[in-house]
Amino acid sequence: MSIAGALTSPVTGPISRLARQTVRTSWVAYLGAFVALASGVVLIATTVNLIGSVDATLAHLGPAATQDQREQLDGLTSMFGIMSGVSMFMALFVVGSTFGFVIATRRRELGLLRLVGATGRQVRRLVLGESLAVSLAASVAGCLVATPLVPPILALVRHVGVTDQHLIAASPSLAWAIAAPTGLVVALLGAWRSSRRAAKVSPSAALREASIERGRPSLPQWIVGTICLAGVVAAAVLAQHSDPLFMLVASILLPEVVVIGIMCFGSLLIPGLAALLGRPFVDRDVAARIARDELRAAVRTTTSVAAPVLAISAIAGSMILSLSFTADWTSAQDRARLDAPLVVQTDPAHAQEAVTTIAADPDVRLADPRHTAIVALADGEEEVDAVDVATATVARGLEAVDGSLDDLHGTAVAVSETWVSDSGKDLGDHLSARIDGQPVDLRIVAVVHDAPDLYGELLVPVDLVAGQLTGTAPSELFVVLEPGVDPVAVRAALAERLAGSQVRTADEWIDAVTAETRRANNLGLTILLGPAGFYAAIAVVNATLIGATQRRRQHRTLALLGATGDQLRRTAIWQAVLITGAGLALGGLTTILLGILTRRAIVADLAGTGVDPAMTVPWLPLAAIGVTCAVLALAAALAGARPARSSGRG
Repeated sequence: MSIAGALTSPVTGPISRLARQTVRTSWVAYLGAFVALASGVVLIATTVNLIGSVDATLAHLGPAATQDQREQLDGLTSMFGIMSGVSMFMALFVVGSTFGFVIATRRRELGLLRLVGATGRQVRRLVLGESLAVSLAASVAGCLVATPLVPPILALVRHVGVTDQHLIAASPSLAWAIAAPTGLVVALLGAWRSSRRAAKVSPSAALREASIERGRPSLPQWIVGTICLAGVVAAAVLAQHSDPLFMLVASILLPEVVVIGIMCFGSLLIPGLAALLGRPFVDRDVAARIARDELRAAVRTTTSVAAPVLAISAIAGSMILSLSFTADWTSAQDRARLDAPLVVQTDPAHAQEAVTTIAADPDVRLADPRHTAIVALADGEEEVDAVDVATATVARGLEAVDGSLDDLHGTAVAVSETWVSDSGKDLGDHLSARIDGQPVDLRIVAVVHDAPDLYGELLVPVDLVAGQLTGTAPSELFVVLEPGVDPVAVRAALAERLAGSQVRTADEWIDAVTAETRRANNLGLTILLGPAGFYAAIAVVNATLIGATQRRRQHRTLALLGATGDQLRRTAIWQAVLITGAGLALGGLTTILLGILTRRAIVADLAGTGVDPAMTVPWLPLAAIGVTCAVLALAAALAGARPARSSGRG
C-alpha cells in the first residue's frame, strides 16, 4: 500500500499507528509539550484540591463550626478561588501556545509527508493524532503527580500562617475530572489551530534550507486582539470614575486580557521589540547580530518563547503593584478621617482598667471605643461595628455622604459606599436581620465614607447589640484630648499607667496598621501567585529549551560556515536575553498601565480630603520577577547550547 493510501484510513487505522510511531521517533519535539501539559494539569488539579479541602473541612466540622472558623474558611474559599483563576489562565495559556509552537516547528517534516503524497487533510489528522497521544499521557501523568502532593501542600498552607485550621483533603476524583479533560481540550485546541496551518504546508517546504515565518496575525487574531485591547482602553477611560476597589479587581482580571491581546499581535510586536533591544549591540558583537536576525526570521518561535515571561510578569507585577497602591489608599483614608491624636490597643485582661484610667484622665476629652458584633443577615452572618455616633464623629471622623447619622438609633444601620456598590442596596432600603435570636428589620439611614481600619461596612447603634457587648473588650480606644494638651506627654503618661496596652500616636497607629496590611498582602500574594509562579518558572525553562532545540539545525549550519563554539554560545545567550527582555518589557508596560489606572482611581477617590496618598512601589519583588525570569532563561539557553558548542568545536 502506498503512503498516501495508508493515510486515507480511519483514525483507528494506519494513521493512528503512524501518529504513535512519529511521537515515539520524534519524542524530543514533543517532550516540551508533554512537560508543559503535565505541569499544567498538576497546577489545575492542585487548585481544585485546595478548594475542595475547604468544603471537606467545613462538612467535617458541621454545625459545631464556630463563627471564626466559618470566616476563615470563607476567606480561604475566596483566596483559593482567585488563585485557581490565575493558575488556570497560566496553565491554559502556556499549554495552548506550547502545543501550537511544537507543531509549527515541524514544518520541514510535514513538508516531507506532503512530498510523498499526503494531502493537507491527512497531515492535519496526523498532527491531531500525535497531539492526542501526548495529551493523554501528559494528563494522566499530571493527575498521578498531583494526588500525593495534596497533604504536604495543605500542611504548607497552615505552616505559613494562612490559617490555623487543619484542612482535610478532599477526594481527588473531582480534581481528576476537571484537570485532565481541561488540559486535554486546551492542548487539542492549540494543536487544532496549528494543524490547520500544517495542512497548508507545501511539499517544497521539505527542500528548503531556510524559511522565514509569516509575521502577520490571522483574521481571528485580529478580531480577538482588537476586542481585548479595546476593553483595556475602555477600562482606562473609566478608571478615573471608578472605585479603587473596582480597580483592584481589575488589576487581577485585566492583565490576562492584556496578555491575550498582546499575544494575538505577538508575531508583530515581540520579534520587533527583541530586535530593537538588540540594536545597540549588533555592531559590537557578531553573535548579537546573528541572534537578532534569527529572532526576526523565526517569529513564531520568538513569540512562543516569550509568552510565559510576558504572562507571569504582567499578572504578578500588576497584582503586586496594585495591592501596594491599595494599602496606600487605605492608609490615606485613615489619615483623612482619624481625628483622635492617640490610639490605645488593649488586651481583654486589662481592657476595663484601661477604659477607666483613660476616662479619669483630666487631659482626655473623650475616648471612643471600637466594638464589633455578629448580626445574622439574610445572606449569612456579618460583623458589624457598634458605634456611638457622638464620639465616633469626633474621634474617627464618621461622616455621612448620604442620609443622616442623626437617624442612626433604634433599628437602623449605616453602610459604607463600598457596601452599597457591592450589595446593590442604597439609602432607605431594608435589611432583614436576627439579633439576639430576634428578627429585626434594619433600615439604611446613612451612607458613610470608606475607612476599613476605623470602622467596618455596616454600623449599628450600640444599644441595638448591647447584649452581645456586655463583658467584651474594645479592640481600640480612639482618644481625643482637651484643646492645648500635648499628645506626646499624654501618651507617655498613659503608656506608663496602662499595663498590657499599647499607646500610639495616630500616625504611629496608622503606620502599624498599614505595615500589617502589607504583611497580609504579601502572604496572600504568596498563596495567589505561588503555584502560578512555580509553573511559570517551569514554562520559561521549557519554552527556552524547546526554542534552543529548534535552532540547532541553524547553529550546525553556522558552525560549518566557521562560527566558533564561543560565538554559538553567545548567540544563545543573546537570544535568551532579547526574548526575555521583550517579554519583561511588555509585562512591565502592562504593570505600569494598570498601576497608573489604580493610582488615578485612588487620587480621584481622595479628592477634597486634603490628604495626598503615598505611592509605594515595591521595587524588590518587581525586580525579583525580572531577575528570576532572566536567570532561568539564561540557564536554559546555556543548557540548550551545549550541543551547538560541540558542533562548533567539531
